[in-house]
Amino acid sequence: MLGGAGLLAGSWMLVARHEVVPRWEARLFEAVNDWPDVLWPVIWPPMQLGSLVGSLLVAGAAGLRTRDRRLVVACVGASQAGYWLAKGVKKVARRGRPGELLENVHLRENASGLGYVSGHAAVVFGLTTVLAPSMPAAWRPIALGTAGLVGVARVYAGAHLPLDVFGGTGFGLLLGTVARWTLGLGGEGLPPAT
Repeated sequence: MLGGAGLLAGSWMLVARHEVVPRWEARLFEAVNDWPDVLWPVIWPPMQLGSLVGSLLVAGAAGLRTRDRRLVVACVGASQAGYWLAKGVKKVARRGRPGELLENVHLRENASGLGYVSGHAAVVFGLTTVLAPSMPAAWRPIALGTAGLVGVARVYAGAHLPLDVFGGTGFGLLLGTVARWTLGLGGEGLPPAT
């Protein structure tokens, strides 16, 4: 939870402090955004796990697999809170998308509106935070890697800058932790299920 709060707060402070994209962030963005176009058909499908529909499909699959209603409610709660609350954060932070702030951006997806925080990152990290403690240990790195891929995909797509993704990641970690705690699902540092 502290890690999520740190990512969110730290990225927010950096975004609020700079009127322009910091040089290090622009370089990191370009390094990922310049990957070859041939990767897009491979990266696009997992990126959809951070969408509104993708998150509901993940929650439904978790319900079919586990038959645990509280886990499904936590998935839906964390992911939908991430999706909708990210829209509110965007209105407060008012940071543009990469195409508005940088030159020579490879736009692979038509993303409109504001950039900070990444709703896809908030959704997928909320889901991962809810699901990972309930998964077999061998599957947890795959879940975390997939969530990380979604964040990288948003930069590759030209939809978000790295700090947008870091902020969304922190937001998702917080929301997922709160969802597990609220529903008594337990996990490290959280109350056990009742």
